[in-house]
Amino acid sequence: MLTGLTAALAIIGVIVAGALIVGIAMLFRNREGAKPSGAAGLPALRTRANVLLVALDEALAAADNELGFAVAQFGEAKTADYAAAVAKARSMATAAFRLRRELDDAYVEPVTKQREMALQIIAYSEAAQEQLDSQDRNFSSLRVEELEAPASVKALSERITEAAARVGPARATLTRLAAAYRPDIAAEHERAITEAGERLAAAQTSVAGAEKQLSPAGVNAVVGDLRAAEQSVAAATTLLDSIDSVAAQLDDAAATVKTLVAAQKADLAEARSERDAAPDADSGAAIVDAIDAVEKAVAACSDKKRPSDPIEKLDLLNGAIAELDTELDTALATARNQAQRLEHARAALAGTLVSARSQVAAVRGFITAGGRGVGADARTRLREAERELAVAEAEADPVEALDAARRAVTHARDADALARYDAQH
Repeated sequence: MLTGLTAALAIIGVIVAGALIVGIAMLFRNREGAKPSGAAGLPALRTRANVLLVALDEALAAADNELGFAVAQFGEAKTADYAAAVAKARSMATAAFRLRRELDDAYVEPVTKQREMALQIIAYSEAAQEQLDSQDRNFSSLRVEELEAPASVKALSERITEAAARVGPARATLTRLAAAYRPDIAAEHERAITEAGERLAAAQTSVAGAEKQLSPAGVNAVVGDLRAAEQSVAAATTLLDSIDSVAAQLDDAAATVKTLVAAQKADLAEARSERDAAPDADSGAAIVDAIDAVEKAVAACSDKKRPSDPIEKLDLLNGAIAELDTELDTALATARNQAQRLEHARAALAGTLVSARSQVAAVRGFITAGGRGVGADARTRLREAERELAVAEAEADPVEALDAARRAVTHARDADALARYDAQH
């Protein structure tokens, strides 16, 4: 009897001990598992988000070209849905890039929040890409049904000839920009020239292949060749356009530097008179220092030595002018009326807008030339610069517009630095 009772108690003890061991193990597993659950897979999610953002940015650029071809070929009525899809995809891309920017600053956020943001970027990117892919499939079918091959071959041949005629002048433009503004600009865009030539050669090969297959009964057989030629011509045109855009913005920046230098002579005379109205010695000294900085910037920007980067000069001059206006506004807050502040803001805005446009165009051109070698970080900063520039151009208040334009310049500089880092690595 005692032996049986002892055995029963022993069995119960084993069961209880086992239950305790299992419970403790589950407890520790839950406690330990709670730590990585939020972080699990976060690096992979961020990498995927970056890859999708880069691919989407490239796809949107291609979609703009493709939409232009579609409108020219089929008319606006038949391409209305395509245009709406591209606009919707671009809106999603804007949201995704904004999230990517916020994710950069999310180091204080919980890991679970960062995961959520990365998943949102992926969702936006995939949805936008599907918008573009869906319309691309629709128009692939439409082209098969409606494409008039002989007319398309002729039009493509003419476009290839026109684009090829731009290669030589584009190379000459780079040579001029290197001599006048920045020696390394020709090397930066040399790949764009080379690739444009290669794309045009590929387009010519595709058109020649299509010409051989043309027949009254066999139009569909050449659709693939013609689409390949269209894409190659579009890519070549985009590359050549980027060089023209950079040249226009650099020339504009150089002209603006001259205008600002001339305007600062009168502004400096006004600042010296306002300096004497400073309420205390410290304020007066700060104004003196700011005037000195503007004078040095004006002297540096007046140097006609070539090559000389007008964007750097414009940044130097705008920075010095901004500092002088800040010191004058601070020291003479009671003396300077609102009208004077707005007038100074308008004057500074003109030069800052040129600087922002020039830097945005330069970075966009560099990214276009670099292709997918430039990653999501640089593209995110560039998108932010473009957004701030749009705000500055639309803002009616010159003070607010000036602040937005300066933020655009800052983001464009960051984008340029990141893009160059990607290109080197």
